[in-house]
Amino acid sequence: MGIFAGLFTAFLIALVFNHFREVYRYFTSMSTDLLILKDNELLFFNYFFSTLATTLGFSITIWIWMSNHTHNRRLDRMYKQLAVSNALLIFWVILMVIARFGSIPPIVLYGMAGYDNYFNLYEDYQILFILMPIVIFMQSWASVRLVYRSEKWILLSFVLCILTAFTLKVSTSVNQGRLNSIYLHRFEKDYQYIDQEMSRSKAEYGIQFDNATINMLKKWYTDSSVNQVVSIKEAFSRNAPVSLETIILQKIVIRNFKQGGWHYDRRFDEYWPYALPNEILKQIRFFAVNSNETKELFDVLAEEIDLVNASKEDNVDLSGYDDTDRRRAKAGFIYKRPLMRQLKAVKDSLLQDDKYASYVKDLPEMEGED
Repeated sequence: MGIFAGLFTAFLIALVFNHFREVYRYFTSMSTDLLILKDNELLFFNYFFSTLATTLGFSITIWIWMSNHTHNRRLDRMYKQLAVSNALLIFWVILMVIARFGSIPPIVLYGMAGYDNYFNLYEDYQILFILMPIVIFMQSWASVRLVYRSEKWILLSFVLCILTAFTLKVSTSVNQGRLNSIYLHRFEKDYQYIDQEMSRSKAEYGIQFDNATINMLKKWYTDSSVNQVVSIKEAFSRNAPVSLETIILQKIVIRNFKQGGWHYDRRFDEYWPYALPNEILKQIRFFAVNSNETKELFDVLAEEIDLVNASKEDNVDLSGYDDTDRRRAKAGFIYKRPLMRQLKAVKDSLLQDDKYASYVKDLPEMEGED
């Protein structure tokens, strides 16, 4: 009966741990980027949950085994009562600690906009997760050894716990790919455009963006992602030519309308998160007409015009829009009027210079433009 109760408890706890992890991960996606574990982290925590559940279940087994106080020696009866108390104490205390650590960080920390893997349990506290099941197992036997000679039974139970942990890992693990695919599908259009531009940049210009830059492009609320948008804007605001890589990144960021911090109480030129049309014009003057930089800068202008054209008023029904178009429609309307004025002035300035005629004619028309 003790073995059955322990196995049932272990299975139930492992099932709850794994499913609640996915529930909490889902909560993070409601306010920030979905928390996605790396393969080695996922494997580690799957084994941790299964071994922890197994040792907690073993505590229940010890509790039932030691509940029989029929003993001739009074001291043995006291030791068995101590074993029962220890088994229950360690079971509930560890369960409480795991419940707190497993719920508070995902809700308060991981779900906070700007969180950028500052508190990595796997990298910083890995030894804690390794020691916890070991301590529970040894503590469960500590009081039992005061009553029985249990060396061979400790070794036998250790082997059985290992086998049980492997079984639970296989039978109760939840595939995080299900939630990941649902979340990533929301931004499939954005990711496709990023990958397309990365491939084109390498093929046409020989530019190879590093993985860190690409990962930042595919995030939305982390500090590194927001700072990336801010740093690109700052590069355009300086009185110096920007690199071709920065121009391409600016084009991608505008197309996907990535967040760069919002300050609606400030002037347009301060809270507009991307390069201003006047700043793009200034950069165009820095480069030769037939340069790759000039070509890409006109593409940036085209993206800002498309953003103006994509904007919709608040009362427009956006139910048929995908996530990208809905984001562009809502946010683009906020900046439409001041952005259109600058874009029109820049376009008129470029029309006066014949050497840019071929570029200007390819710019999209602004809706509502006279």
